[in-house]
Amino acid sequence: MYLENVKKFIKYFGEERKFKLAGFMVLSFIAGCLEFLGIALIYPFIIMIIKPDSLSESHLYQSWISYSGITDATVNALIIGFFALLLFIIKNIFMIFYMYLQCKFINNWKQFISNKFMKYYLFAGYGDVLRTSAADKLYIVNSLPGQVMSSFLMRLLTLITNSIIVFMVIALVLVKFPLAGLLTIAFVVFSMILQNRFFKNKTKQITLFLNQKLNGMNNLSCEYLKNLKEVKMLNGESVFYTQYEKLGKELVKYSSMYEFYNSVPPYIIEILIVCSLIILGVVISINSLTNQSALVASFALVVAAIFRIAPALNRIQTSIINISVGRTFVKALIKEYEACDMGNFNLVSTDKDIDFTLKNKIELKHVSFAYKNEKPVLKNINLVINKGDFIGIVGLSGAGKSTLADVLTGLLEANSGEILVDGIKLTKSNFAQFRKIIGYVPQDINVLEKSFRENVAWGVPSDEIDDNLVVQALIDAKLNRFMKDFKDGIYSVPFIDSKGISQGQKQRLAIARALYRQPEIIILDEATSSLDVKVEHEITDMLSKLKNTKTIIAIAHRLSTLKSCNKLVYIKDGKIVDTGTFDELSQRYSDFENLVKLSSIN
Repeated sequence: MYLENVKKFIKYFGEERKFKLAGFMVLSFIAGCLEFLGIALIYPFIIMIIKPDSLSESHLYQSWISYSGITDATVNALIIGFFALLLFIIKNIFMIFYMYLQCKFINNWKQFISNKFMKYYLFAGYGDVLRTSAADKLYIVNSLPGQVMSSFLMRLLTLITNSIIVFMVIALVLVKFPLAGLLTIAFVVFSMILQNRFFKNKTKQITLFLNQKLNGMNNLSCEYLKNLKEVKMLNGESVFYTQYEKLGKELVKYSSMYEFYNSVPPYIIEILIVCSLIILGVVISINSLTNQSALVASFALVVAAIFRIAPALNRIQTSIINISVGRTFVKALIKEYEACDMGNFNLVSTDKDIDFTLKNKIELKHVSFAYKNEKPVLKNINLVINKGDFIGIVGLSGAGKSTLADVLTGLLEANSGEILVDGIKLTKSNFAQFRKIIGYVPQDINVLEKSFRENVAWGVPSDEIDDNLVVQALIDAKLNRFMKDFKDGIYSVPFIDSKGISQGQKQRLAIARALYRQPEIIILDEATSSLDVKVEHEITDMLSKLKNTKTIIAIAHRLSTLKSCNKLVYIKDGKIVDTGTFDELSQRYSDFENLVKLSSIN
């Protein structure tokens, strides 16, 4: 299962990084070799300091004398010591450089994964990205890749690097002291397997709960902080805070346990190292009783080896625990990747040769739509929208009005049928071009904590904003008087978390945002449903003036918004029942007449 997760992770997110990963393996091996040589030079250095003549019979030593011409044993001992020191300095400089490369590599990879998901959420079909909640999208884009990298991949590289270093150092001990080395290795391996088995089970359980609590805290925070007004109106502060506090206590509990089990291994490793040192010391002492210089040098070598192995073993143990933890995050990332079918996701190439302009009409022919594995929402829709029309789409909640607008704009792909603009069929490749002539006014506008200028021209780079168009859009939306209350004009920042602006002003801002792009078609999706009668009347009058120059499609539950429409489209249960004026539809359908009466239209 562990290898399967690694393979999937590399396949989904790191196919082009395989060679770089292999390069890190090579760098880790070089680090291990430098460690091996540095420690290996300690033994002859100590021997020559204590007993200079002890290496006189060594073939390697004699070759060095012949090459260098230096016969003084003390000078040669100092040279060996210098080389040992130089190797350690080189090794540590190398490791600093290695860590720099590793950190850069990991962070680039993390950002690559975040970019990959952000790109999918932004460019994939609107219907495809609806399956993931906004809070989960934020978590997946901003938090999950970092958790995967820090607790899984970084630890995996650390595990590999330190395992190679430990292996090289142990190989040196085994070459010099075979019996002592084998006994010590057997003791350390057996002890680490026991503690790994214990810590692995503990951390696996803790991580599952910790991940659940982190997700829960993220969702709860988004839910409450985005709806503070409703929370206060419900007098629900205490109830909601109690829920948050309870979840926080659970999070503290599992976080503390996680941190505790992460902090324990170094102390256990220290005990194992001391025990190993004693075992090595006893065996070496027995074998070197008659040779004091060899005994001292052997102890120096062993101490140096233990000194290097101890922190490496600590990092190995911590890495193993964290990798076990990180698997939960890796699984979550893989699950989202597979659920989104991102392997088959490709950017739709936009046909930029087509520049839409509405000259005559838009036609919907036999259009049907259903969300995945659900009953049809739209059924065999046939509709003609002529240039200059002010069309109202009406019906009870759930009739399919907003879905029809989403299909018309290409946000949702029709399961069958076709949409034609002046005879040109709309497809995936040209819908983006068609949307350029559409101004969309939603029911709930996203007000930014930015200037009028940036709010109106949202989505346009700051240096490309046309200030004249911003001013004109504010004038057309009847928002210029509100703007004049602020001394900096369109550069004023009047909105703090969408406060300081009425619901009517929000809708005017939404209309200004739509008008900035000088659209030929304006679509209003329940844009006046939350307005009072006076403000609704003002916006309706404003739309009436726009209908002379724009084609307007207004979706409304409240029919009073649509009194200026030249044609109403009555939808019921996903079907177009009929089209006509208020009077015509009222005479033909009793349920429509009831809607009219409820809307107080005479």
